[in-house]
Formats: sequence, structure tokens, C-alpha cells
Amino acid sequence: MKYTRTLLVYLIFSFIAAVLIILVVGTIPSHIQPISLLEKVGLACVFIFCCIIGISFTLHPNWARRYFSKFKDEEKNTLLQVKREFQGHHPDCSTFQNHTIQWKKKTWCAGCLGLFIGLCVSILLMILYMITDFQLTNMMFILLILLGLFILPVVYVEIIYRTRYAIVHVFINSMLPLSFFIITISVGGFTGKFVYGFFTILLCFLWLDTRIQLSKWHHRLLCTNCLESCKMFTVRI
Repeated sequence: MKYTRTLLVYLIFSFIAAVLIILVVGTIPSHIQPISLLEKVGLACVFIFCCIIGISFTLHPNWARRYFSKFKDEEKNTLLQVKREFQGHHPDCSTFQNHTIQWKKKTWCAGCLGLFIGLCVSILLMILYMITDFQLTNMMFILLILLGLFILPVVYVEIIYRTRYAIVHVFINSMLPLSFFIITISVGGFTGKFVYGFFTILLCFLWLDTRIQLSKWHHRLLCTNCLESCKMFTVRI
């Protein structure tokens, strides 16, 4: 129950973040000057740096754990309690069979593979955005922001949907970083200010963390209802 309450808090704050984006766009005067080249490059560099960090976590999800000894202890305790192996950081049981996918002779978490693809594409698009000079109307920026915000609940719903197809999961998750790219450049372009774009990137971390929390909650729910005795993700939900 405690974990469910935490998840609800994440969802509420994610919704508030989306409302804040809409309020920012709705309150900024439409005659704002286009974003300057310097601020545009700065925004692109921050976004690309964040994408690179994200890619590192999709390739090695637990690389940061070595800095926190308590995570090491938890991992050791888990390994002592069960003998089930992990593939694509999912238990190799039938319950999580549709959560992984084979790609380049490696077992991937379907969600992480989708995020990896989306982050790589977003970096390429952001580089293109940085080196090209294209102008969109305010209406186009607003439509793109709404499109990016619409992708968020689509991703969230697909994560907790009972029936899962690995390929669909890869595709849907690849759209999440693209939604971050769309919202960031649209807010920056509409307002003409680096600070608003940077603020949007910070909100993207909240939306991404909400996606992670939803995934963990779903894993624990599946594990709780599974007939196997290993219970790799079981906690009080």
C-alpha cells in the first residue's frame, strides 16, 4: 500500500508538471522574439548531455549502485535468497517473457531498448535542431507541445497494461524521449528563452522517473500474482 501511495504522488506531480507547461505557454505573450542562437545551442547541449546519461543507464541500469553501499547489501541479500537468473534485468520466468527481446545476440529489457533507441534518435534530432535555422508559428509550437504531452499518458498506460507485446513495448518506450525532445524545443521556441527550455528538461526527469516507478510497480504486481516461489520483486503493494 505504501508503494502504491508513492506511485500516486508521482502521477499527481507528473500531471501538475504538464499543467505547468500549458500555463507557461498560455501566459507568455505571442510577440516574444525567437530564441537566440546562443541559448538554442545551450539548450541543445544540456538536452544531449542528459540523453547521454540516460543512454548509460539503459546499457548498464545499475552502474550508479556502486556508489551506495546499501544497494550492494540489498543485491547480495537478494542473490542469497533466490537462484533464479536475470535476462535483460528481468527474471527468466514465463511471467516476464514478454518484457525482454533479443537484439544483436543479446537479451534486452524491451523498455530499456526502446528508451535507448528514442534517446539516440533524440540526440540526432537535437543536433539537427541546433545546426539548422527553421521557424515555426506559435500555433505549431502549441500543437507540438500538446502532442508531446499526449505521448506521456500513452506510455504510462502501455506500461501497466496486462497484455504486453515486446515489439510494441519497444516502440512505445522509444516515443518517450522523442516526446521530451518535442516539448523541450517547442517550449524553448515558443518562449524564446533558455530558462523555460531548461525548466522543461527538469520536468522531463520527473516524467521519466514516473515511468520508472510505474514499471517497478507493475513488476511487483506481476511477481505477487505469480505462482512461482522466487518472488523477485515482491513487496507490499
